[in-house]
Amino acid sequence: MARMKLVARALRRRARTALAFWLAFALAGTALAQAGDGKAPSPPAIAASAAEQAERIEGPKIEGGHIEGAKVKGEKVETQVTPNVPAGEEQGFKWTYGWEMWHGLDFSASQRTVFESTLSAVPILNFQEVKLAGSIGGRLEVDGAGYATQGSLTGFDDGFDLRRARLTAKGASIFGVGFNYRVDLGYVPGSFTVTQAYIGIPGVRYLGTVEFGQFTPPVGLQVLTSSWDIPFMEPAAPLQAMAPPSQPGVQAYSTFLDKRATWALGAYAGIGRGGDYGSGSKSFANIMGRTTGLVVDDISEGHPSANRYLHLGLSTNLQFSSGGEIRYRSRPESYLAPYVIDTGDIDASGAATFDAELLWVKGPFSAQGELIWSRIETTSAGILDFGGVYALASWYLTGESRPYERDRGEPGRLIPLRNFGFGPDAGWGALEAAARVSYTNLSDGTVQGGKLTMLMTSLNWYLRPELKCMFELGTGRVSGAASGNGRMVIGQLRMGVYFY
Repeated sequence: MARMKLVARALRRRARTALAFWLAFALAGTALAQAGDGKAPSPPAIAASAAEQAERIEGPKIEGGHIEGAKVKGEKVETQVTPNVPAGEEQGFKWTYGWEMWHGLDFSASQRTVFESTLSAVPILNFQEVKLAGSIGGRLEVDGAGYATQGSLTGFDDGFDLRRARLTAKGASIFGVGFNYRVDLGYVPGSFTVTQAYIGIPGVRYLGTVEFGQFTPPVGLQVLTSSWDIPFMEPAAPLQAMAPPSQPGVQAYSTFLDKRATWALGAYAGIGRGGDYGSGSKSFANIMGRTTGLVVDDISEGHPSANRYLHLGLSTNLQFSSGGEIRYRSRPESYLAPYVIDTGDIDASGAATFDAELLWVKGPFSAQGELIWSRIETTSAGILDFGGVYALASWYLTGESRPYERDRGEPGRLIPLRNFGFGPDAGWGALEAAARVSYTNLSDGTVQGGKLTMLMTSLNWYLRPELKCMFELGTGRVSGAASGNGRMVIGQLRMGVYFY
C-alpha cells in the first residue's frame, strides 16, 4: 500500500508538466509537418516513400566504383551523379547543392580527369573522375524526467535537460577508390563526443565492406541499432553496462546466404572511456565479431505492415592487456538519473564478453531479447563473472511493422503509414506501445557493484520519420550496491527531431 501511494504521488506531481510538454510538442510538430510537406503520401505511394526514406537515411553509396543515389529530392534541386561518362565527353567541374525541409543540406561535386582506368581487374579503383557527394544533417533531443525513490538512493533530481545534439555529415566519394564516409559530432551534457568518424570501402573481394575510423563495434543488438530506432529512450541496463562503446578500429562486414545472414569482424583500440553509455576500459586491445541470420524470412518490401521474420544473432568481445582497467556501470534506463550500479575500476589482464540476441516480428507486433555475460580475468581478485538479460515487446497501434536492414542485421527506420497532419491524406503518424523488463548483476567475489531490476513501459508517437515524442513510466529496484539501495519510480518523456 505504501508503494502504491508513492507511485500515485509521483504521477500527480509530474502529470501537469508532462501534459504541457506533450501539447507544446504536438503543436510544434504540426506546424513543422505542415511546413515540410503539408500532407502524407497516399496509400499507393507508401512503398516508394519508404524506399526513398531508407535511401535518405543511408545517404549516397558507392556501387561498382561510382556514386549512386547522390541526389536532392527537394523542390529546388534534383541532380543525379551518374556513372562515368564516355571518353571524349567534355571534361569540367560540376556541382550541385540544395536544402530540403527534413533532410538537411545535400551536395555533390565532380571533376573528370585526363586519365582512363585500365585496371578492370581491380573494380574498386577509379581514376577517371573525382567525386564528392553527401548530406549534412543533425539531431536534437530534449528529455524531462521526474523521480520518486525509497531507501538510500540519492542524486535523483527532477528536471529537463538536453539529451543529445548532433551534427552529421555522410555520403560517398571517389578519390582513386570509391568510399563511403560518415562523421557524427555530438554534444551531451558536460562533454562533446565523436560517436562516428569513419570511411568505408565497399566491394572488397572476400571481405565485403571494410571500414576504418571510429564507430560502434558489432556487439549488442540494442546498442548497434540507432537510438532513434529503438522503442525506448535508452537501451536496456545490461547493454548500457557491458556492451562496448564507440571506439577507433578497423572492421569488415558482409552478407551471405542471399542476404539472409551477416557477419562482422574487427580489431579495436579500447584506449579510453566516453560516449553515452557502454563499458569503460583502458589500455586494452579488442577483437570483436558478430554473426546474424534470418531463420524466418518473410519480409515484404511492398507491404511492410505484413512483415514476418525471426532474427537470431551472436557476438563476442575479446579483450587483451598486460595491465588494463575495466569498469561496468549503468543508469536505471534514464539518462537524467545517476549511475546506480557500478563495479568501479577493476585491474584486469583480459576479458571475454558474449551476447545472444533474438528479434521476432509479425506484422505490428515485435518481441526482442538479449542475454549478455562477461568474464574478467583480474590481476588480484581472480575470475569475476557479470551478466544481464532483457526482454521487450512492442505493438504499433497504427498498423506499421518494424523494418529490417539486411546489410547490417538490425532493425531499420520506421516510416509511418501516414504522417501526422490535417490534410485529406494525412493521419496521426505512428503510435507504438512497448514494455521491457531487464536484470543486471554487477556483483561477484570482492566486487559488489550491485544488482538492478527494471520494468519500463513506453508510449511513442512518431509524427513522421523525423519527428517523435516518447513517454515512459517505469519502476526499478537496486540491491547490493555500495552507492545506495532501494526502489524508484520513473516518469520521463523525450521530444526529438532528426534532419538526415
